[in-house]
Amino acid sequence: MNDEDDLLAAEHALGLTDATARVDGDAGFALAVDRWRARLLPMMGAPDKTPPTELWARIAESLPPPAPAARPARADGPRFWRMATYASAALAASFLAVIVLRPTAPAPAPAPQTASAPPPATEPAAGPEQAAPIMVAALTPAAPTRGTGLVAITFDGREGRMTVLPTGMDAGGKAAELWVIPADGKPRSLGVIPDKSAATMVIAPEERRMLGAGVKLAITLEPPGGAPGGKPSGPVVMAGEMRAV
Repeated sequence: MNDEDDLLAAEHALGLTDATARVDGDAGFALAVDRWRARLLPMMGAPDKTPPTELWARIAESLPPPAPAARPARADGPRFWRMATYASAALAASFLAVIVLRPTAPAPAPAPQTASAPPPATEPAAGPEQAAPIMVAALTPAAPTRGTGLVAITFDGREGRMTVLPTGMDAGGKAAELWVIPADGKPRSLGVIPDKSAATMVIAPEERRMLGAGVKLAITLEPPGGAPGGKPSGPVVMAGEMRAV
């Protein structure tokens, strides 16, 4: 088993590719697939967090009315979707596996205390894009009745590029719309995402500044084409929060 074989095993475990024939004929490869499934299982076992039923109603009431004229779509805007490359999908899975499976390092032994000069003044902390350019999130069902599945998300703050990797998600013919909920509690749409394939998009600078560690993300089911008036109208089916890598 080399690195390429192990990557293929991970992709098969996630449902990104079909390597059933090799699983049936290669015991070592089948064992690698089982190991990856065992590693990724904790993602699916994350505790459910059910938002209050009145949450979206309160949020919708607090939003300003939509502009009278829609702004023309831009090729670099948040709704301009492109299919992710094979490597991008694998990267999303790898980042999430690291977050879930990374063991906690033991605390280092305290260093002997010696007299020293005061530490130099430090620069103010940078924003999310500079302090933690790579962010990840694992969105899981918001309630047991919302079905099953996982949406793995990676965000590169240096380029503003987000990769979305759904696994086992079914929008049932509706539009799965991704929202970021910043500190002010007002959801901003990041676009309609595919429910069966990986995709990438470039986040606009305004929303890019909202994507930091601890920020909530949610997916609602909306009419085809997205939420009317830019306000969430459907149920929250998936939710999670961003974490720094």
